[in-house]
Amino acid sequence: MFDPHSPDLSPERAYALYDELRTSCPVSRGENHGGYWSLSRYEDVRAAALDHETYSSTGGVYLPPVSDSRFPPIDYDPPEHAGFRELIAPLTSGAAAKAMEPMIRGSVEAMVDGFVDRGSADLVEELAVPLPLDVITHLYGLDPQRAEDIRGYSLEFLEHAGGPKGREVIDRVCAYWMELFAQRRRDPQDDFITHLVQAEHGADDPTLANMMFILTYAGHDSTALGLSNTLLYLAEHPEVQEQLIERPRLVVTAVDEILRYETPLHWFPRNLTRDTSMAGQEMKAGDRVVLLFASANRDPEVFDRADEVVIDRRPNRHVAFGAGIHTCPGMALARAEIRIAVETVLRRIPGFRVDGTVERTDPLEGGGRHLGVRTLPVTW
Repeated sequence: MFDPHSPDLSPERAYALYDELRTSCPVSRGENHGGYWSLSRYEDVRAAALDHETYSSTGGVYLPPVSDSRFPPIDYDPPEHAGFRELIAPLTSGAAAKAMEPMIRGSVEAMVDGFVDRGSADLVEELAVPLPLDVITHLYGLDPQRAEDIRGYSLEFLEHAGGPKGREVIDRVCAYWMELFAQRRRDPQDDFITHLVQAEHGADDPTLANMMFILTYAGHDSTALGLSNTLLYLAEHPEVQEQLIERPRLVVTAVDEILRYETPLHWFPRNLTRDTSMAGQEMKAGDRVVLLFASANRDPEVFDRADEVVIDRRPNRHVAFGAGIHTCPGMALARAEIRIAVETVLRRIPGFRVDGTVERTDPLEGGGRHLGVRTLPVTW
């Protein structure tokens, strides 16, 4: 049985458990947290993610729920979902990500400037965490102090996402955003927050505050997780660094492959809207279903050498960003940030390697879902 809140759910234990489930019980039942099913095979996970009419997202993205409120757009199905995705398109479209690339590149270069002459760094503290914060601050038009606020409440929520204090954190953060909305109404700026409060979308401030909470939390922490996993893998595999330096066009496929192999967000839940069956297992309307995206990404029926990193893997149909209408809206921006960061460190500190104690998310954080690196000391 998969239990996201198990205290021994280390990354190694999680992937071993996924192997067991795919082989012996691809649709498993857990009775904790109100009861739920877990889907572990790629084809089943992807099919459920694509079928939003049966597998609804309106029950929330945590197990058990962490708030009585819903977080747009991830907790909404059509037709409301499309309206929220349109509202955030200026931040999340492929064109927006492309336009941000010069800013991202400048930010990465400045961060590497801060440690390149030292010969050592913590690549999480000095790059993987501050880079997405810098990007979000720029996107929203916020001052640097806001970035510190965002990181602070995200760390607090990560610690308490599985318990009752998580609700308190969310309530406090939503009040923070509503105060910022009020400031922008009093003193409009040329930024996304002003656009948001002036747009005719029909959503009230509490709904918009919940949207900003989840966008900001996911937009920087999940990117930091993906970047930290990638940098750790490269630090531990100097031969891969050499390949990417010799063949820089492989950076794009290598980043995607490491995201498959070390999926930052392991699962998301759904609610069944009607009776259905999967892999011969009958499930009832109203049941909770957990889609194990990280397990799907290691399914040997889909990925040859699934438990290895194949840096030139093509095609790579991984679901690290989800699938269907709830595919991560910030996917293009996250990919750009990770790619540019990798390109830069390979050029400026080639041969970087682990030198010290690496701290991973063990057990998985954020309610049992987040896989990343919290400290990554390296030298070159």
